[in-house]
Amino acid sequence: MNYIQKIKRLFNLSENENYGFSENQILDLEKTLEIKLPLKLKEYYLELGKEENLNYSFNRLLKPENEIGFSDDNFLVFYEENQNVAFWGIKKEDLSEENPPVYGNYDTIEKSDWEIETETTENFFLLMAVFNGTLGGLQFNGNHFGEIDLEIVKLIEENYALVPEISRENQKVYTDDFYAVISLSFDQEKNCTGAFIGSSNQERFDAILENIDIDWSYLSYDDEDAYEDDETE
Repeated sequence: MNYIQKIKRLFNLSENENYGFSENQILDLEKTLEIKLPLKLKEYYLELGKEENLNYSFNRLLKPENEIGFSDDNFLVFYEENQNVAFWGIKKEDLSEENPPVYGNYDTIEKSDWEIETETTENFFLLMAVFNGTLGGLQFNGNHFGEIDLEIVKLIEENYALVPEISRENQKVYTDDFYAVISLSFDQEKNCTGAFIGSSNQERFDAILENIDIDWSYLSYDDEDAYEDDETE
């Protein structure tokens, strides 16, 4: 599977339906900025760019009209953190590449504060799909903030596949062929300090809850319970 297919499976999006911006919108953007977008960036905008749960549930994909642009230090900024404290972009000199690396800026005052986020544009969009999905974009999601026993980490490692292209020492992503995802946070001592889960498939989500003994801080089911309580009052 390519990254588009993985994202579509995770978010239960049809292979035959288009969820993107129009070709004309992208052409207008390129004309305005006097550039050609990298192939994989353009591909994502055309195929998935308008899907709300994927792109606008937490962090935000910037829209072609009047949102995408260059920073003062020549990064094409196309993605922003949900509270505007971080931005992601591609170096101007890398725009000729089909699948260039993506950099994050976590302090917009310092021009030198760009750090590489992912080695490729494809990996960035897959990472954000997992990030946004587990933080509310997927129908079934949950999280736990706090220390997690090593035995539970081992259980996840044994039953779910690591996604190496979007994992790092402090954040590792696991999946069952992208029907569900589990993201684990680690501190400098390699202790697991948080877990984030998500799926569009209720059976797969319930299997995580049944097999992984974690006292979840939040589950999307909590919102349903609150709604039912309101209905009965």
